[in-house]
Amino acid sequence: MLKFRSLTPQELSELETEFKHFLVINELYDAEWRELAAKHPAKAQEFIDLFADIVLEKAYTQMPGLLQIGDDFITVFDLRYDIWNFYHFQWSTAVNHDEITPENWLELIEKSWTGLTLKKGSKKSSEHKAEEVFALICKGAAPLHPQILQDFLQLFSAK
Repeated sequence: MLKFRSLTPQELSELETEFKHFLVINELYDAEWRELAAKHPAKAQEFIDLFADIVLEKAYTQMPGLLQIGDDFITVFDLRYDIWNFYHFQWSTAVNHDEITPENWLELIEKSWTGLTLKKGSKKSSEHKAEEVFALICKGAAPLHPQILQDFLQLFSAK
């Protein structure tokens, strides 16, 4: 049973070398894999799903932060340490929210600082970080590049 989600064909293609190593570790070599995929596609899919779970577990566990952009809010999740910090910015004035993107959100926060309401929270990190990250992604959050997270934290500490 799939724990997270299936990999897209593009993602699987990009991880082809790692997937081949995974198959070899499971004693499935090229000929065996082709035969399994042809004769038992459901069983082959189970191997692909197991590989997806392993890859995504590692990626989600190592994720430093997330960004969620809503109709009238932006939330930044800093997940790097034992205490996770959350920064929820709510607009109190009219803003064209369609203009908020993962590329410009930091600039918009800086320009709109006086028109924002900030709620900050924290909680102890979870031993199930991967599952919590996946749940937030399912609710619309997106991975946040470590440098952008650092830029945000520097901006935030200066305010």
